[in-house]
Amino acid sequence: MDISYRNGRKEDCAILAEFINIASGGVIEYLLHDLVPDMKPVQMVAHNLSADDSYYSYKNAIVAEYKQNLVGASLSYPSSFHRTTEEMKNFLPQDRLEHFKSFNSARVEDSLLLYALYVDERLRGKGIGTRLITLTKKKAKAEGLNALSLMVFADNTDAQRLYVRCGFKTVESVELKPHELIPHEGGCLLMKCEI
Repeated sequence: MDISYRNGRKEDCAILAEFINIASGGVIEYLLHDLVPDMKPVQMVAHNLSADDSYYSYKNAIVAEYKQNLVGASLSYPSSFHRTTEEMKNFLPQDRLEHFKSFNSARVEDSLLLYALYVDERLRGKGIGTRLITLTKKKAKAEGLNALSLMVFADNTDAQRLYVRCGFKTVESVELKPHELIPHEGGCLLMKCEI
């Protein structure tokens, strides 16, 4: 299978937003639903991704392409940006921020945070996720970081198997209460991979 990999481009933002939305397991819907009239959460994510000067940008994406279609992506940024920001406090309702208090304060210092990994369901099991993680490790090294970190739902055992195969180990259990928009049990696991 002829899969190619490249850095994200601005024209990828709409598809990357869809990937992030799916990979978030309901988190995007929970945080952003009903905040901007006539704008869906995934559209808000696409808008944020299109910024050139943000850590949450298409520039921090590595994409997998098959037959000129995006079929996977990894998005990452330095873990120091994983926190509740003033911008979030001014935009998101307090109850939603409180729901994510533990999540937003859990991090592996001095690591590159892999905040979203997605592979098209029809192409899973073909090594795309592993290759995206490998490329993200190279990105971390290039940025002078010696570790990759990520957060995964505790009940997402398929993803955990992939991460363990790629060298990740659980460093912390993170509280995240279930919600009708976040249908996961057991919170999250913070995982780390030395590189």
